[in-house]
Amino acid sequence: MEVRQGMAAESRMETCLLIIFGATGDLTFRKLLPALYQLEKKKELHKGFGVVAVSRKDHTLKEYLQKAKEAVKTHTSEEFQDSIWKRLNKRIQYQSLEFNNEGDYESLRGVLKELDREIGARGNRLFYMATSPKFFGEISKHIQKKDLYSKKRGWKRLMVEKPFGRDLSSARELNEALTEAFKEEEIFRVDHYLMKEMVQNLLMIRAANQIFEPTWNREHIDHVQIISTESEGVGNRGEYYDQAGALRDMVQNHMLQMLALTAVELPGNLIAKNLRKEKIKILQSLIPFKEVSIEDQMVLGQYEGFREEMGVSEKSSTETYAAIRVFLDHPRWLGVPFYLKTGKGLKEKAARIVIQYRLPMGSCCLGETKEIEEPNRLTINIQPQEGVVLSFNTKQPGTLDTIMPVSMDFCQNCLIGMNTPEAYEKLLGDAIKGDQTSFTHWEEVEAAWKWSDTLINWARKYPWMIKSYEKGSRGPEDAPDLVNREPGRKWL
Repeated sequence: MEVRQGMAAESRMETCLLIIFGATGDLTFRKLLPALYQLEKKKELHKGFGVVAVSRKDHTLKEYLQKAKEAVKTHTSEEFQDSIWKRLNKRIQYQSLEFNNEGDYESLRGVLKELDREIGARGNRLFYMATSPKFFGEISKHIQKKDLYSKKRGWKRLMVEKPFGRDLSSARELNEALTEAFKEEEIFRVDHYLMKEMVQNLLMIRAANQIFEPTWNREHIDHVQIISTESEGVGNRGEYYDQAGALRDMVQNHMLQMLALTAVELPGNLIAKNLRKEKIKILQSLIPFKEVSIEDQMVLGQYEGFREEMGVSEKSSTETYAAIRVFLDHPRWLGVPFYLKTGKGLKEKAARIVIQYRLPMGSCCLGETKEIEEPNRLTINIQPQEGVVLSFNTKQPGTLDTIMPVSMDFCQNCLIGMNTPEAYEKLLGDAIKGDQTSFTHWEEVEAAWKWSDTLINWARKYPWMIKSYEKGSRGPEDAPDLVNREPGRKWL
């Protein structure tokens, strides 16, 4: 199997202009600008790279740069260095623009052409939608109509943040609007979970280690758990979250993407085109739930106090917790349950993927057959600790017949001097390089919505399914039953 080489083996990024729509928003200040600062620090930005920050607010360049500097100071994980910021702010221009004003786009076109000539960006354009999704179609229409890119030279690409629609119908409508201006291969749909170091490492663990891939199937694996929980509540996102809920906010995108990467059939070459094709097959193989068994397949909950959060309806029946048992109609995984769990206001902040193997029939110790109680497990810890834990069985020291479980634990972010790049550094870097491996294809989004729509509709139709749980707990009291009803299984 051919494995894609990492960034360390590649040259620095290409020349291009990064145009950020929504440049005064939370996403830009918390994620994009700190990521650009880190890329500048690592000297990965080409001398022909420039940023045009676009927003509806009427700032001067000086005012914007001051706000941007404060944002980077606040959100960078290392000590702020003024010399690096000075290098970065020389690359930044600011442009005020109303998203529905054609004249403003004409002014922006002039700015882009002039900056392109100054720095030698060669006509390359990367447009980033850091706005509310309701503006995506309007902005992309004007990008094409007002020729904000050259049709004769360079490339154009579009980065789009989630949520990508609220359901299948709206997602299709949005995709039609975007594809009027951009081809599918030019659209980079962001799912920042795919850029987390250990999510990316999952494929490498399978591809580079012969001990795992031959057993990565229904013959050897009992079940899979994919967990992403938060200890905090919804904070200042109450209004958005009350409209979205855990199913839209996490399951339809992040959780299903992690499932797809876990279950995917590894292609002969781990390039974007091949990997996406196999991920689409997995998402299209999700077995729809039957209404008569919905209570056996899904547990929903809402933490106490959610209705008192800012922006949340006092009568809200929105789920802040979801646990789901999923099966795939796929030869490799027939009969193997995938358990998904996500939620707000829970006991811990954690994200992990657990592969639990089947128990051996027995083990022969000094002529006696001993029953093994603990199965082998491979745990991919995604956050806050990054690493891999392999649990296996061995003989307890000093005895002749006692078997005990032990673990080999690799903690990646415990290593001295290891600085894992933030997800948005990788997102920007890969988009500039044109690498779509860790971005989602439209057919993935479509398949995920087809399956998720049914769950969301039932959650809204049957609000009695949403059970209250105490903030800081492990979720609704009956949530463990989803897993525990099968012998040898429990939430891990």
